[in-house]
Amino acid sequence: MDRRIQKTRQLIMNTFIGLLAEKGFEKITINDIAERANINRGTFYLHYVDKFDLLDKCIETYVELLLNHCADTADTTLNTSAFQSIFEYLEKNFTIYKLLLSNECFGLFSSRLYAVLAQTVTEVIGIKSENNAFLNDVTTHFLTSGFIGVLEWWINNSMPCNVQQITTQLLFLLEPYTKHLVAR
Repeated sequence: MDRRIQKTRQLIMNTFIGLLAEKGFEKITINDIAERANINRGTFYLHYVDKFDLLDKCIETYVELLLNHCADTADTTLNTSAFQSIFEYLEKNFTIYKLLLSNECFGLFSSRLYAVLAQTVTEVIGIKSENNAFLNDVTTHFLTSGFIGVLEWWINNSMPCNVQQITTQLLFLLEPYTKHLVAR
């Protein structure tokens, strides 16, 4: 992709995030974005259909960044280093993830993150499950819901405990379920 296109899209997205923090999604207009980014409305529409499209691309970008970080630093087992890596990344990028979770923009961020994590958990279960009687769908949704719930609680409550504490507690709670998923 052309660097100018990338820079313009990043400028629009950063402007949108700033406005999201100030006004909330419902009150943002395309004029607000164009004015703040110092671009024409036409330039906005060259890159995005409307503010809902921009929101969707923003959510997609930040879910992808989180997952790319996890893929770069964690293996596919549910272990201390994998969870710690996720929470360290969230801690470093707290502001944007809190914004996306607290605005909830119709629950889109949580839903997208849930879908991607459920797919990852399904792949791990499919590869590493030692007990065929274990219902993979139930396990997938239980583990994904538990993790997303803890992640949302931690972010929405402004990280009431440190990364090590949340990692330790989460692994303690998931241990009865994750022991079935440990690599052979």
